[in-house]
Amino acid sequence: MSDDQLSLVPGKKKRVKAEVPIAKIAPVAHIVIDSPLPHLDRVFDYAVPEKFSELAKPGVRVRVRFAGKLTDGWLISRSDESDHPGTLAALTNVISPEVALIPEVLELAKSVVARQAGTLSDVLRSAIPNRHATAEATVFAPASKVSDIEPTAWSDYTGGGALIKRTIAGDAPRAVVTTGCDDPAVLLAQYSVTVSANDGNVIVVVPDRAAIDRVVAALASLGCAKSAVAILAADDGPAQRYRSWLSVLRGTASIVVGTRAAVFAPVKDLTAICVWDDWNDTLSDPQAPYWHARDVAVLRSAQQNTALVFAGATMSVETCALMPWLAHVAKSRDQLRNESPKVRSALDEAGTKINPAASGSRIPSTVMQGMKTALTKGPVLVLVSRLGYSPRIVCDTCRTSALCSACNGPLMQTARSSAPTCHLCGHIESKWSCKKCKGNSIRAAAVGSERTAEELGRAFPGIPVRSSTSDHILRTVDSRPAIVVATAGAAPIAQGGYAAAILLDGNAMLSRPELSATQETFAKWNECASLVRPDGEVIVVADSEHPAVQALIRHDPAGFAQRELEQRVQVSLPPAVRLAALTGEQSDIDDALAMLELNPESLVRGPVPGKDNQVRMLVSCDRKLGIELASQLKAMTSARSAKHK
Repeated sequence: MSDDQLSLVPGKKKRVKAEVPIAKIAPVAHIVIDSPLPHLDRVFDYAVPEKFSELAKPGVRVRVRFAGKLTDGWLISRSDESDHPGTLAALTNVISPEVALIPEVLELAKSVVARQAGTLSDVLRSAIPNRHATAEATVFAPASKVSDIEPTAWSDYTGGGALIKRTIAGDAPRAVVTTGCDDPAVLLAQYSVTVSANDGNVIVVVPDRAAIDRVVAALASLGCAKSAVAILAADDGPAQRYRSWLSVLRGTASIVVGTRAAVFAPVKDLTAICVWDDWNDTLSDPQAPYWHARDVAVLRSAQQNTALVFAGATMSVETCALMPWLAHVAKSRDQLRNESPKVRSALDEAGTKINPAASGSRIPSTVMQGMKTALTKGPVLVLVSRLGYSPRIVCDTCRTSALCSACNGPLMQTARSSAPTCHLCGHIESKWSCKKCKGNSIRAAAVGSERTAEELGRAFPGIPVRSSTSDHILRTVDSRPAIVVATAGAAPIAQGGYAAAILLDGNAMLSRPELSATQETFAKWNECASLVRPDGEVIVVADSEHPAVQALIRHDPAGFAQRELEQRVQVSLPPAVRLAALTGEQSDIDDALAMLELNPESLVRGPVPGKDNQVRMLVSCDRKLGIELASQLKAMTSARSAKHK
């Protein structure tokens, strides 16, 4: 039945497809759709309906029909013409008139994509929080003026005053600041307030919520108004996070403090970027394309000609590799030694002579004596490497690892009298027996924070024992004598500083089979040492001749970082080289490698067997060839994505 005949049927009307009026000016919208598929990581052209002509500005969120489905995207730009030979589909909707993607962030995201072989939509998903309509209706007060201060905390740092003056002058200085026993939160707050008071805008990127709270408290103590500070934290609710982000976009806040994604904050006329503890793995995004806040900060500083400051008790190998592009700002070695607690190893020659069994003891007698003396003066911090009671147990007879009868997973003990429990499936072994010797007695192969606290409580009766771990973090403790058992990153600040810090499990921490094990251990030790008062003591239970222990004793974070870098240069490991890991089944890896047109200088290593029939191959190249390698990887993933669509 034709349409003409259909119109003659009672109750039926001819359907005429409505022609959507198209915008007269710049009728073509260039849009990046929100898709993780690499082969769709490009701009698609759509027609702009006249009704959206005013709203459809570059940087707004839009909705389009793609492959038959409504899909969100970003309007990148508009123009008069399109390269598409056919008729363009019309833009379905402008989700919000808020220009959320500013040009500076778009260019930064493109640079991250080029460096990390990722997709633009993946990076933008990390950079810009999800829209919250209610928060978008917020009317913000005018920007608060920050009063100038005298940055006294920087006065003793060689190059510190020049760093601040050059930042204010717009010279875009770049530096790594080793803070010793000073509080990085105070230094970064003074730097930020001084820059903001001189009409600057600052981003401060920190590892976690605790660090945010410390910086914000330091800003408040300097008289900085709450409205001048935006907090961008991953653990904030959707409404609060988007509202804070909007305060930055709309120019209300001049100081941004946040976790890793804050490095993308939509600050216009950005003056400086600061990163606290760039070695911390929380600053690395666990989702593809696995960008690190440090690398993004470097890209943004170079692109937008801003000052760049890395600060912390230690210097990372990665920032060391950027010197002399980064200047080193620090106190003199003599002043640092005078202001820092004494550091010694419990396993040095003197200690083992006093107690020959000390080398095999987790808490040698010299450590116990040091704790006893320190507890007469104030609180003592005890750093442990593991959470829980006995996170790994073995057969008491043959020392074979205790395994679960249900899934063969490793067993742990959650309390002194508790039955072994499986790490993986949670099965409780009420009648465990060793699969090798049939014995039924267990012993701890690793001691966690809870058992350490229990043992120290028995050793020092009458002394309060407190625990601070990732499960329950204490922010502060008072100056009264107490033992504070903490895992890395969870040590509370003691009023007046700790009388001593005991760094347990040193050899175990240093010997972890990870590239970053030594650097992370050294950084965590320095972090704990910085919490000890100048007349206090730090005792590390690790081999005294280990370079990390020696650097800790000498208060030499820069020398340690330089030594680590030299070792990595010798064996061609990051950051001396750029490295990519390919993981999958052997046939897929072979196919991927065949598609790569690698530079002759590139090195391919592997395969290394993994789980579920997967293997891992490593491809590395000189740093100067990093962008070329990333481009090859991106082309390969796009081709494979299109092939398997």
